[in-house]
Formats: sequence, C-alpha cells, structure tokens
Amino acid sequence: MNIHKTVVVLLALLLAGMAMVPMVSAADTSFEQMKKWQDDHTISVTKTVSSVYSDGVLKTDTVYTGTELTKRFGIKEFAVHNELKVSSEDAEKLGLAADKAEKSSKNVREVFTAANDPPMLLSGYPTWIYEYSGGVYHQLTEPINMIWSGASLSTIKTEMTEKGWWDDIVEYTYYIYDGSWKADDGVAVDPLRLLGGDHIRLWQLNSGEIVGAAHEDSWGPIHTVVGLEVAEDRISAFYQDPDDTLWDVYSDDIYLGNSVSSPFSNAYAAYIEY
Repeated sequence: MNIHKTVVVLLALLLAGMAMVPMVSAADTSFEQMKKWQDDHTISVTKTVSSVYSDGVLKTDTVYTGTELTKRFGIKEFAVHNELKVSSEDAEKLGLAADKAEKSSKNVREVFTAANDPPMLLSGYPTWIYEYSGGVYHQLTEPINMIWSGASLSTIKTEMTEKGWWDDIVEYTYYIYDGSWKADDGVAVDPLRLLGGDHIRLWQLNSGEIVGAAHEDSWGPIHTVVGLEVAEDRISAFYQDPDDTLWDVYSDDIYLGNSVSSPFSNAYAAYIEY
C-alpha cells in the first residue's frame, strides 16, 4: 500500500472513531439523565393507609404527607381514595370484619412530580407508571416490562382473552407519560383477583407501539405486587403458541433501566412483534 492510500485509510478510521464516540456518550447520558431526574424527584414522606369495610364496600384511603411534599407542590397531602364492592361471602373468606377500621403508617422515600414536569423516556419508552392526585403524579414501583409492535391494542388483548382473561376488570387507574399523561387499559386473569393472579396495564404510545406493566397481584381485596418477571413470562407465552406463527417474542430484549429488587425485575422488557 502506498503512502497516499495509507493516509486515507488512517484518516477514515480516525473519522469513524470520532463519529462513534458521541453516539455511545449520548446513550450513556440519556440513562444518567433519567437517573438524575429520579433522584431529584425523590422526597421523604409519611405514607398512611386507612381502610374500613362497611355496607358491602371496602373503602381505602392512601395519604402521603410531608414538609418536602408541601414545599415542592404547595399541597398538604397527596391522597388517593378507592372503593371496592365485596360481597358478604367474600368478606368472610377474606377475614374482613364489618365496620372495623384499620390504619398503618410508615416513613418512605418516593418519587413525586408535577403534571408539567413529566418523567424522562429511555430509548423512546416510558419506564414507570404513576398514580394521580390534585395535579401531582406519584411513581409506583411497577415497571414497564412489555412492549408490542405491529399490532393494535385490541389484537394484543384478544390473545389474552382467548386464554380466558377478562377485559372488563376492577383496577385503579394508573398513568404513563408519552407526550401527554395517558390512562391505562387493563386486562387480568380475573375481574377482582381476590385470590390473586396476573394483571397487566396497557398503553398505546404515539409511535403506535403498545407498552405494558405486567405483574402478579397478591391475595386479598387490597392488592400488592408479588411478582413481576413471572407475570411477564406467563403473558409472553400467550404469543408463543405452536400453531400461531404471527408473533415473534424476544424475552428480556429492551433495557429500560427500571429494575426492582423485591419482587425482582431485571429492567429488561420483553419485545413482541406482529
């Protein structure tokens, strides 16, 4: 190789290397910016949960209070009220005593943000889900862990309902941010899940893709999340029937930086193409 060609090759390699560096840095910065946003919006609050079963209805109030909450958002409390009809038979099975009030409090550190200060996306996807009260959103420890492309919301839900899941279910309304705040559309193995079971909330993005927060609900009328990876895997299996070749499932394919320690979630979302 002559000197001219050698110089040209070396220059080309140098330029290629320079072009690659900003791309990697941009990806790293995006994740670091998301983490910084999370840290900047994490505050200390007192969480108080009160519940009472009366006249066939279980009423639950979850209230967050604290100096930082008031200072940042000008509110005395972030309060969410929920009501669930529970038959006397189910109440007896669940150990709900009529007119017996229960209350618990604990100090926690949680993420809160104003409606006009939305969370950041990672690789174009929302990463967490939120509940809403009085112009403020509270981040829940429920990650986005499933993504679909190429199919409508109804087509995606049909694969679940064909397996006996329910589209008309009882659930609290939660939100993601994708250019605007969007409410979920849920599907579950059972309408009430009083004995527990899998549940997924779905949202259609502006890109046309669908994202979901899949989890396993606990036993009882007031649900807590007891499983994340297991629910993600069981729902992914609906799109892997041997006689259904329309779907391609890529497990743990998209990194969203939203790991959870308990119940465990590895921060990678399943990606399903139609």
